[in-house]
Formats: sequence, structure tokens, C-alpha cells
Amino acid sequence: MAKAADFNGDANETDVIPPEKCRGKGRPSILSEKAYLWLLTINNPQDHGISLDQQDILERLKDDIAAGKIVYIIARMEQSLTADENGKHTPHGHIAIRFAAQTRGGTVHKKFPMAALQNCNADTFSVRQYILKDPTGKWYKTHPEKIGERLPDSEANCWEWGQIPGSRKSKDNQSSKTLSEDIMRAIREGKNDADILILYPTIWNRSAELRKIRFSIMSQKYRSVYRDLNCIYIEANLPPKETYKLFAHTPDTYVVSDYTHPWDSYCAESTVVLTDYTGQFPWFDIRRFLSGNYCTLPARFSDAVACYTTIIIISPLSIEELCASGKDYDSAALASYITHFRCYLDIDDVGTDYIANPTSGEWEQLYLLPPHVDVDSEKENNDDESEQE
Repeated sequence: MAKAADFNGDANETDVIPPEKCRGKGRPSILSEKAYLWLLTINNPQDHGISLDQQDILERLKDDIAAGKIVYIIARMEQSLTADENGKHTPHGHIAIRFAAQTRGGTVHKKFPMAALQNCNADTFSVRQYILKDPTGKWYKTHPEKIGERLPDSEANCWEWGQIPGSRKSKDNQSSKTLSEDIMRAIREGKNDADILILYPTIWNRSAELRKIRFSIMSQKYRSVYRDLNCIYIEANLPPKETYKLFAHTPDTYVVSDYTHPWDSYCAESTVVLTDYTGQFPWFDIRRFLSGNYCTLPARFSDAVACYTTIIIISPLSIEELCASGKDYDSAALASYITHFRCYLDIDDVGTDYIANPTSGEWEQLYLLPPHVDVDSEKENNDDESEQE
């Protein structure tokens, strides 16, 4: 018997057969089709009085299970890629049922009249990969965007019953399934590509695929999020070997020093540093990078999604000099994005910090950024300690 093909992700997930079309000449042909494996999609299950809890589904199928007609079931909740006018995503659930013998679609429809049906002429394990949104499955090659439908494990209510006939029990396939879940979890936890490759060295040759998965997850996460950015402009004409001292205190930092392909390695770091910046980005792009709105960062293998909440611009030029250098920059608009400003006069200067007054728009001197402290406040604290002694 020939092996069934792997499932490519093409599925009917919306068209539900209404009761009036279940009889007569207009009866849809899918009700007469036979298949070992059926994929069901239930949109807004709460509106149909059904949940995807294991107890509920097994209760509906208890007679078939008792008769040995069903050998495997998997179910998982997801959400739609698109949102309505209120920003809410449509909840939907997938159920895959593997029968011991070919079963008509009409039989399945009687059990789940609210479900969209798909005759899966495909390998059961590959359908399982689709429901789990396992990116190692064939479905990911044709529909990578669907990975954004995946809910966190704590919300997905995923469960399995029975055993896949002729299931791939080899250690390699089991580890592949476990590995994919671990990688997805690592991305959601904010680990960068280097950390993931160290933890899972067997995926060393799949870095491009890893970045595509990260983009899908982060795009879904940050699409409707406004990031209240700290935009720090540091005017410092220092030797290159001294520049790192200006941001050595910042954790989880991505440093841009080569502007040819600046975002190729960005992995959701919380701080971005632009070194020796003299206007390498067009004005249109720098506005996007500083706005805090949803922003994609163009890269060669896969674009990245801006997740940073702090961006530090280190430049040998003042803001006025940068905007006057023929880059079509608007000095007033650029200054409105900057929340903190620091100026170094020479290599021995400790630096002077300024913060924008939101009311007057003026720059007010303040020792704010590490490693500096407010000298006057420190002196007052010392005086208080002396008086107590």
C-alpha cells in the first residue's frame, strides 16, 4: 500500500454545510466522500454550545470509540490571523479524527454539524504537525503565515487520544516534534538565535527558517502594540575603541556598526545602538525606527519585527549638524522623537545628560544615564548622613 502524501495545509476551514443542503439533489458531494482521516474546523465554538475539551469530544464519539471505529484523535484551539474592528481574533478549533475504516463525510457531519469538513487524503502524522503548527511539517512550506494562528500552550487546550496507525515511532521523529516545540517556546521567551543554536545545535543549518518563524511570532505579538521608546541621542566624537563604553551598561543589546545590511542578525533585543551614525538611514526609515509603532526591519533572509524599547544613537554630529548634512532630515521632527540627550566634549569628559521637558520642549540638564548620578542629590544624601552621625 502506497504511503499517503504529507498534508500541505490546504484545508476547508470556513464552509459549513447548512441543514437544508444535507438532503436531496443539492446535497454537497463531500458528505458522500469517504476517508480514513477527517479534519474538522469549528469557528467560534462557544456560539455552538461545544468546547474542544477532551471529555466533551469523546462523549460525542463514545459509540464509535466503543465499537473500535476510531483509532486516533487530536484537537487544539487557535485564533484567526486577522482581527475584527475591535481588534479581536476569531477563536477556532481543529479536530482531526482517524478512523479504522473509510468513513463518509455525512457520518462525521452528523456528529459535528457546526464544523467545516476536510477530507484529508494525507499522512496522519503530517496533519498532526499542521494542527500543532510544527514548522518542520510540509504545511509550513506552503502556508508559513498560518503559524501566527498558534495560541500559547496554556490557552490552546491541546490533547490527543489513541495512537496514529503506523505512527513514526523513531527517535528522530519524536525528537523532531519535541525539538520544534522547544524552539517555538524559546522564541516566545525572547531567546536570540545564538542562544537557540547553542541549546539546539542540530538546527545549525536552518537559521533562515528560524528567522521566518521568529518574524511570524513577533509580527503577531507586536502588530497592535505601541512601544513607548526611550530614544537617546549621544553626541560624542570619540575614538572607535572607546565608543563601546557609552553603552557597555546596557543589557540585551543589538549594535549596528555596519549599515550595509544592518538588521540581518536582529533577534528581538530590547536595546538597539546605532554607532557612528551620520544619517545612513533615509529620513523615512529613521522616523519609523523611532516612532514606537509597529515596524518591520528589512533584512536579507527574513525581515525582523522591531521589539526594542530603547534606541541609542551615537553620532559625532549634533542633531542640527546631522539634519544640515543634506539627508533631508527635519531637525524639529527628529528632536521630537528624542527623549534623552547626552553630550561628550572629549574623551575625559564624564558626559552631560539632558532630558526633554514635555511641557516647554526645552532640554533640561539632568544626570540620568548610567554610570552617572545626580551630583546634587548625592551631596544632599552625604550631608544627611553626616548630620545623623
